[in-house]
Amino acid sequence: MDKLAIEYSGMNLGVLALWIIVLTLAGFAARKIVRGRSLLGFAGDALFGLLGVFLVGTLLKAFEISLTDWIASFDLGPLNDVTRWLDILLIAFVGALVLRGVLRPITGKG
Repeated sequence: MDKLAIEYSGMNLGVLALWIIVLTLAGFAARKIVRGRSLLGFAGDALFGLLGVFLVGTLLKAFEISLTDWIASFDLGPLNDVTRWLDILLIAFVGALVLRGVLRPITGKG
């Protein structure tokens, strides 16, 4: 179970705010693609993004797959510093898409 441990090093208010922004953007984009109903507005979008990160992120970590290394292999120049955030955004987006797709028959079209 040690490989599933979550690292909290470097967490401060700015990083927490960035997490909330990234998760909300991922949830919002997933809602627009799936065309589902808005549940709790942007807070619901952030919740879908958060659940998506836990869902897909846990699976990727269990299979020892790192999207950060894959994104960094493209050599984005000055954007190499944000590869971790691109990784989080992509994982949250895919997870939110899956969750919204599964819940769309229940919540209906917005």
